[in-house]
Amino acid sequence: MESKKSAFNIDSLLLGVLILLALAVTTVAVIPSLRQEFKGYFFPNERKILAKIRGDLTGQGALFTILKIQSGEDLFLEVYIEEGPDDSALLAKINLTEKRDGYFSLKGNATNLGLTDVDGDGTLEIIAPTFDDQMVARLNIYKFNIQTRNFDRVNAPASSF
Repeated sequence: MESKKSAFNIDSLLLGVLILLALAVTTVAVIPSLRQEFKGYFFPNERKILAKIRGDLTGQGALFTILKIQSGEDLFLEVYIEEGPDDSALLAKINLTEKRDGYFSLKGNATNLGLTDVDGDGTLEIIAPTFDDQMVARLNIYKFNIQTRNFDRVNAPASSF
């Protein structure tokens, strides 16, 4: 009789633990912030530089370094301004809303990050192509605003490229 009671207690305890585990897994799966934290713990996001380009975005001699970075499922641009020969500072971090890296042809060369004068005003704009979830190509164009020291998203003129 005693062994049946202890076997029943062990079975009940095991069933209770399995139910609690199922509830915990369901909670993690349903709540996005917990899911991202769990995913980040077991699958750390790797920061991967996809492209790097340097140029003068102001037309006044200031050099900028632009990095196209993939971290986990996110794509973004980091823009650094060079303040000295071995010194640069992060000026902006631009989140690209699409998740897939893209390529386009710029002056006959395939690239995934470019600098070109899109609007013909004598200053260069950053061009970062991406693909959305339906694999529709997007051309992200950013222009440096000298007054605000920030980047504005612009639309490509109909006659460009």
